[in-house]
Amino acid sequence: MKALIVILLLSVSGWTAMAQFDYGFEFSKAGTAGLQSLKILPGARDAALGGAVAALTHDVTSVFVNPGGLAFVEQTQASVSHVAWLAGSRTDAAVVATPVGGFVLALSAVRFGIDEFEETTVRQPLGTGRMVSAGDVLVGVAAGRRFSDKLTIGLQFKYVRESLDNDAVSNILFDVGTIYYTGFHNLRLAFALQHFGPDMKVISQKFRSPLLFRVGAGEDIAIGEDHHLTAGVDLVHPTDNNEWVNFGLEYDMLNLVSLRAGYRINVERGKFSLGAGVHPPAVAGVTLGVDYAYTHFDETMEPIQQFSLMISF
Repeated sequence: MKALIVILLLSVSGWTAMAQFDYGFEFSKAGTAGLQSLKILPGARDAALGGAVAALTHDVTSVFVNPGGLAFVEQTQASVSHVAWLAGSRTDAAVVATPVGGFVLALSAVRFGIDEFEETTVRQPLGTGRMVSAGDVLVGVAAGRRFSDKLTIGLQFKYVRESLDNDAVSNILFDVGTIYYTGFHNLRLAFALQHFGPDMKVISQKFRSPLLFRVGAGEDIAIGEDHHLTAGVDLVHPTDNNEWVNFGLEYDMLNLVSLRAGYRINVERGKFSLGAGVHPPAVAGVTLGVDYAYTHFDETMEPIQQFSLMISF
């Protein structure tokens, strides 16, 4: 109970701190950065928890939120994910990680794409018959390490390419993250800096990278011998939009089935999410897990559904 109070106080203090910045006028930074597909969380568990996973991530999918979580991977893991995103777009991701010496190394690939559409011009507003494609591709290399029984640190370098028809822009970005166990119950704190890199230029227009700062806290509570509740909260500060707060709860039963829920504050759409995961016992040293997430966007858009498959061996 004390740990939950600490998490609540942290989230409230962060929310209060954000509310102190009142410039006396409305100003939105939306649309001032490119590569917006990087903000999509491919992992179904991460999405079901509302993105409140900076301090909760502990497997191969850590590369998508906080590379510091990679350090908890104790055997080779691989994961594939599919996200049915808005307006028929989609994100597919694959990542593999393995311990090497005192480090955990990971290689990831993510592709965001949309259906081809017909080109239109002023003179041919109904279409020219020529099809246009667009999408993003990311390849990342990451490493995580335990520096003590309480502290982990991870680093990731990413090559990103965004294309629209015959025009394209590419960039090199990096992430850094850490998770620290406080020694108070199971409370841990986390910090992650994502998508840091130089500005990009498309034709004659410059864009910033979609830099994100995450500060999170997480706590595990044993309800019984085979029942556990995990709570998490993240304060997220993007450089191209307003700050928001993520909350997530995960109930694990018999180390077999997990039920999840998430909620985000200070966002207009995609406020709440639900999900579940099934993780049967290992067979011949191989563990298989399946996760699903459902995110309600709004009444005018279809819900977002995500699936992830993970194998450890």
